[in-house]
Amino acid sequence: MAAPSASFEVQIYKVDHWVLDCRFDVEAEAMSYARRILSGGKIEGVRVVRDWRRPDGRHVETEIHVEFRALSRTVAVAPLDEAPPVCTTVGDVYGVQCRMAMNRLLRNYVERAVVTPTEVLHNHAELTRLLGTDSLVTSAVGRVAVLQAEQGAGDGRSRREALNGLLESVRDRAQRAATRKDLPALTSTGFRPMFDQLNSRLPAEERDFLARVVLSRELVQMRNWLAKLDFLGELVREGGGLADGPLMVVDGVIADVMGAPSVAQELLGMQGSLAEALCNLIDLARGRLAPGGRAEDDRAVHLNELLAFHDLDETRLVILDLVRRQLKGTQPLYRHDPGKEREAFQTVLGSVLSPDGVVGGGPMAEALVLRCLRFLEAGGATGRRQAIAEATAAIRSANDRVRFLIALAETELGRQHADDIGGALASLTGDPADFDRFIDRRLPVRENLETLTLLYSQIVEAPLPEDRRRRFADNLDHMLVAYILHSRVVEQLDNPGDPLRHRANRLIGLCAPGTLRSRRALDMVRRRVVDHLRQPNFEHKYVEDLPDRTQRQLALREFYRLLGEAGFT
Repeated sequence: MAAPSASFEVQIYKVDHWVLDCRFDVEAEAMSYARRILSGGKIEGVRVVRDWRRPDGRHVETEIHVEFRALSRTVAVAPLDEAPPVCTTVGDVYGVQCRMAMNRLLRNYVERAVVTPTEVLHNHAELTRLLGTDSLVTSAVGRVAVLQAEQGAGDGRSRREALNGLLESVRDRAQRAATRKDLPALTSTGFRPMFDQLNSRLPAEERDFLARVVLSRELVQMRNWLAKLDFLGELVREGGGLADGPLMVVDGVIADVMGAPSVAQELLGMQGSLAEALCNLIDLARGRLAPGGRAEDDRAVHLNELLAFHDLDETRLVILDLVRRQLKGTQPLYRHDPGKEREAFQTVLGSVLSPDGVVGGGPMAEALVLRCLRFLEAGGATGRRQAIAEATAAIRSANDRVRFLIALAETELGRQHADDIGGALASLTGDPADFDRFIDRRLPVRENLETLTLLYSQIVEAPLPEDRRRRFADNLDHMLVAYILHSRVVEQLDNPGDPLRHRANRLIGLCAPGTLRSRRALDMVRRRVVDHLRQPNFEHKYVEDLPDRTQRQLALREFYRLLGEAGFT
């Protein structure tokens, strides 16, 4: 018979019924969590239920704690630990960074009203309602002004006056838009035709603003996040799929919805751990969320398809920013077993690594280092230095280690530890003969060349000081040459037993733009091509295996075209 076991459910009270919020194996953890969420003032009641499974398999539920508290009707500004970018024009206020800050600062209002920043900024009635809610906007402006002043954007008073001036301009513009009677109705035209009507008679900035006004008129009637998401998803798919300007407008509002506090959790459903949730969000942002046991009509599956096949750049940015902020937070990655915290970190770290670089860029790399710092006893510069080393060492692939370090270099943390990052990159790339750590001998030589060339290109474009970038690029250049010599790439391509035409074409293929970008490796191949071109009667030898005169002319013409594309004159 099965041994008796118990779990503890935390349930929250909603209107007239109880809803499961979370489940724990330890009673003390369930009680602590219940008291914490009740003290937040967002829920009216909480209870803890012990679920005991008898030896015969039947379940017995016992209520061990229940507590109610009057909901606070005051809407407070939420904490904001990072200063948003400084807005200097009204156009900046509509930008994604400003809207992301609004979603965080006004999260209590946003969640209660079920309204996006785009709706607030473009619908005069919604903006008026927000401005009349307690002292919410005044407090939010003050909070931003203080943070921006601390970052060197003037003093707090002048910054607050500037923000209030921008807010007044936004209100005036929304009020003027509310009185317009000439805006097309979205329900009767469809989004693309509506956008095209505006595009035919307005400058781009005004066109986009009024398109968002029209869109907001529809969205304010939907007081459900997932309903908004369904509606916006249908707009993206409209007419075979939106593109360009219309897609950018809709993308911005989808990003706003995904930035609302509860949407990601509601979209993904219950997760086994924070690490699992973050990995799923990273996959979702890349359009690679595994369907698992999800139904075909699951909203997460639909959003994943949109992100996979459409350029939803702002939506992707907001999702990855949510991951970044969670990594910088204090919530455990694996609450149920602290011993698995490092393993969970390793899983999240692996999910952001790709041949194109760290998913989420420098900010994500920085957040991972700061999360790694939580495992260490040392603090300050010593702790950060150790965290950089440990996070990098946890990455199995040397290529990914290099990409992680150059992404970290562009952050404030990276600039503070530029010497540590430089030392790590020097250690990774300093020995030209150590190319084995960057390639896979099981793969064809050409694929390994592409891998090394991609890494070379990423270092050339890295946000490193000029002298270091040049040094590390030279290191990869020498490594590429060493690999070419070791694998006898040129000798294989220029096999004397083959017709000259085939040998020359293969060499030219290596010289084509984007194939070999490193200077020394490219020079080596180009010298071999030049040697062929300088031999007597090259053109005759090049086409001597072709019997037809017309074929010879076409082959020579194509060869010289390839020479031109490869930079030969």
